[in-house]
Amino acid sequence: MKKINIYLALFSFFSVIAMGSWAHAQAPQKVLEAEGMAAVRTQTPDGILRAKDEATNRALRRAVESGVGALVDSETMVQNYQLLDDAIYSQVKGYVKNYDVLSDNNGADGIYRVRIRATVSLAQLTKDIKALNIIREKKNNPRVMVVFNELIDGVTQQGGLTSSAMERTFQRMDFPVIDKAQMDAIKDRDAAISYANPDKAVALGRRFGAEVVIVGEAVSDLIDNNVAYGVSVFAYEARLTAKAIKVDTGQILTTTTVESGRTDGGGRMPTAKKAIQKGAEKLAKTLSNEIVEKWRSEVFNTVAVQVVADNVNGARRREFKNALSSIRGVRKVSERSFLNRILILDVDVDGAMWKGFDQTLENMSGIGVEITGKTQNRIDVRLYDKLSAVSETVTETIVTEEVQADTKPMFR
Repeated sequence: MKKINIYLALFSFFSVIAMGSWAHAQAPQKVLEAEGMAAVRTQTPDGILRAKDEATNRALRRAVESGVGALVDSETMVQNYQLLDDAIYSQVKGYVKNYDVLSDNNGADGIYRVRIRATVSLAQLTKDIKALNIIREKKNNPRVMVVFNELIDGVTQQGGLTSSAMERTFQRMDFPVIDKAQMDAIKDRDAAISYANPDKAVALGRRFGAEVVIVGEAVSDLIDNNVAYGVSVFAYEARLTAKAIKVDTGQILTTTTVESGRTDGGGRMPTAKKAIQKGAEKLAKTLSNEIVEKWRSEVFNTVAVQVVADNVNGARRREFKNALSSIRGVRKVSERSFLNRILILDVDVDGAMWKGFDQTLENMSGIGVEITGKTQNRIDVRLYDKLSAVSETVTETIVTEEVQADTKPMFR
């Protein structure tokens, strides 16, 4: 009996190992070879190591590019190149499970060449490529508007260095940006007020037809000034703060602050602007990633929706809130305000059902709901009692029939 148990235990043990090996073998991944090159800028140990790292990273990127090519057709690659470039290729090491160096020329002739064999996770690539396409489709390519107030040594400046950096980032991701000619109508005072007052930012967004408005402030201050060999050297540091706001609801998507770090230069204004530019590039990358991640969460998890209901009395208010809470896919219902027969609710809805949420509301039992407007994150409705509406229809039908009967001729 003991021998049988031992055999069973051994059989189970090796079965688990075999199944694990089989599952690993079946995991969707691909082994790819790729080469990367980089110029050796300085013939020093540090310069050679830097070139090696750059060449290796380029080889890994090419391996991932080959993996993408194995998943999507060439037309899709062309259409979505910039989106893939920013969102997929920036996470190269997340898709490479492991790699081996096949050849390394150690930087001979000033060019460092590395050839690798990498195991690329196609499953993760597939998931992320689909996610990006779904985000663009579900969010309907929201138009983005960027408004920044820039100050150098406390004085407001014109130029829009930060705005330009942000706009370029979103354009690379194929999200439409409000036309620059329209933006010229916005004064520096509007930009400053918008940063301090989200309601003003929302008003500007509505005025120019944007779904998301990014407002912020870039401040560049002198931190050091010295003279070297008779030449003045200035050191500036820029601090940039931005908030992204949904125009239809006024909800803040995300808030981010970055610092440029010390920036040295020979001229005061050029150095101050260089610090802003440096910080703007960092801010653009950070903020765009946070916004897209927020959109990704809304598409695949929960989206915060604002429901604005008109013609609401006490009874309808209770009925509507209870009916909303009972809908499958509605996670949470919070009352924001109830004033002058207008009820405003913040509703957390499963992202998968948001697209048809207006139809779900119209088909609610017990209370009548008429959709009067819908934007990306807001639905406007008018409430009425279904029973009274039916009664009114029946009464109207009876009256119409009586009128028709009275107007019929008595003799033919």
